[in-house]
Amino acid sequence: MKPLGPHSTFARDRNLPQSPLEAAPARARVRFLAIGIFAVLLLLAGRAVQLAFSGDPLAVARNAGLSAPLSRADIVDRNGVLLATTVRAWALTAEPGRVRNVVETADTLMQHFPDLEREPLMRRLGNTDQTTVFLSRGLSEQQRDRAEALRLPGIGTQVEHHRDYPQGSLAAHVIGFTGIDLNPQGGVELGLDEQIRAAGEEGRPIRLSLDVRMQYALETELDAAARALHATGGSAILLDGRTGETLALASWPSFDPNRIGRSSEDGRRDRVAGDLHELGSTIKPFTVAIALQEGLTTSSELFDVSRPLELDNTLIEDHEPITGYATLRDILARSSNIGAARLALRIGGARQRAYFERLGLTSPTSLQLGRRQAPIAPRAQTRRDVAGLGFGYGLATTQATLAGAYTVFANNGARVTPTILALAPDAEVARTEIFTPAVTRQVMAYLRAVVTEGTGRAADVRGLVVAGKTGTAEKLSGAQGYDESRNFSSFAGVFPANDPRYVIVVALDDTGAGEAGGLVAAPVVARTLRRIAPMLGLRVEPAAPAR
Repeated sequence: MKPLGPHSTFARDRNLPQSPLEAAPARARVRFLAIGIFAVLLLLAGRAVQLAFSGDPLAVARNAGLSAPLSRADIVDRNGVLLATTVRAWALTAEPGRVRNVVETADTLMQHFPDLEREPLMRRLGNTDQTTVFLSRGLSEQQRDRAEALRLPGIGTQVEHHRDYPQGSLAAHVIGFTGIDLNPQGGVELGLDEQIRAAGEEGRPIRLSLDVRMQYALETELDAAARALHATGGSAILLDGRTGETLALASWPSFDPNRIGRSSEDGRRDRVAGDLHELGSTIKPFTVAIALQEGLTTSSELFDVSRPLELDNTLIEDHEPITGYATLRDILARSSNIGAARLALRIGGARQRAYFERLGLTSPTSLQLGRRQAPIAPRAQTRRDVAGLGFGYGLATTQATLAGAYTVFANNGARVTPTILALAPDAEVARTEIFTPAVTRQVMAYLRAVVTEGTGRAADVRGLVVAGKTGTAEKLSGAQGYDESRNFSSFAGVFPANDPRYVIVVALDDTGAGEAGGLVAAPVVARTLRRIAPMLGLRVEPAAPAR
């Protein structure tokens, strides 16, 4: 028989009761484990209740980072076509103090980022006075991934935002561009900066009055003409003359705001609202209208314009002399400087100035662009000054300002304020009454004659009924005075003349001797109107076959 003890069969049986000394610690451990499990379950239950009522605070933080309002709103045309937007991008950065080998690092970066220039890159990588330097900005997500995959000591990326212009160079002078950190540098980006920022905070776009279809037509026709004529510059603007909305605005040459570093200062120059030129004969319709409005002439009066007019030892002549007598219709249709000068002398300097001010010709344009050049509009001191102003010399202003003045012919003699913003259909449009409807209709008939039988015949479009006035101003050449070989040639038109609504102004700079507005600017107007008329719901007939 085996002895009793710890190695006996009975001692090894797990069903036997444990001694009091062994059972107490086991019960304590079980109790603590149960309490711990209960505490964890209680915490989880509390967390579930919190999430049910308040949501995940980490998720809120993440969503806030993604949906935070941008500092600049999208810009769209009147039909919602995207013109400018803010996109997330990355900057390629360096911490010079951590760059181990400047030459090797530069070589590697240039292999993967060909746009980097070696000398500036080496200089920045070696600039240990700076904690962080920017090597390139506006990187795409793929470029960021490529930079990070290189794992170069001291080289990294940093998230940032930049402006993107999906239409490239189209309407570039209207939209403008931004610099580093989205600072506005031109166009509506600068002119409407506060509104764009406010709209960005509210999450809504800025809607311009532009129509990209008409913008494209105007730009391409202006570009073709400027190149063919070897002009140094060109400008064009199309307005809804009844509301003042700008449907298209073009300057030539142009630029791509997405590649602003590759553009020239001349290309970025806004020639519609920022360049000043004497207006030439495009101002004559106002001289005639003022004289009629003030009762200083009538449609039946005859003027002797067969001989030059001498004023203060200066001869005023017509480029194409008119033999015999001329009516007001003839003065505009055949662009008589002598006739316009005689009318201006009747009007007088004070009255002339007052009308020019009401027409907006002595003030910067109201268009919300970054560059709005104030006119050079000295007060007439002599009879020669008054006469010169009457036929287009002595007042230098912008083509945008001239277009604004021509809105009187679309509103029965009232001027409206041009704008680059789209207006609501029921928006109230302020109008400044200047001429009576009767005077306006009379001058419109004369402007139609300019196109049908006068200097602006090249602007005629079959079926559209175009009216307007040609302009040719010789340019000043320092102390030499006016240079006959350098012309600023233009055409200001209104259409359709039987129900006036739209205003178009086209101008080409430095077109050479003899290149008058009727020869170079009027054809651009005709070609443009044939393209855009259907977009405006207007009918045109096929051009007459060439003989």
